Amino acid sequence: FLIMFLVTAIYAIMGNSLFGDLDDLYFGTFSRALFTMFQVTTGDQWSDLARGLFQGQPLSWRVCVYFVSFHMIVGWTLLQVVVAVLLD
Repeated sequence: FLIMFLVTAIYAIMGNSLFGDLDDLYFGTFSRALFTMFQVTTGDQWSDLARGLFQGQPLSWRVCVYFVSFHMIVGWTLLQVVVAVLLD
């Protein structure tokens, strides 16, 4: 789970620097961004959050790459944890 926290913290820092000016409620500070990325990890209304960032932003490809890559990395990491628990 340390790898999971590290990936989430890295994406929280990236989210703070990329989207902190656009969405102060979710990415304004590191702690807010970290909680937001935990919310995205659990799948709790992350699509509403992403759609809110798409609106009025000319560089919407950043939002797409950000969330898709985070989901791929987190999904792969969680899959490895589940497989390790089942094999143990």
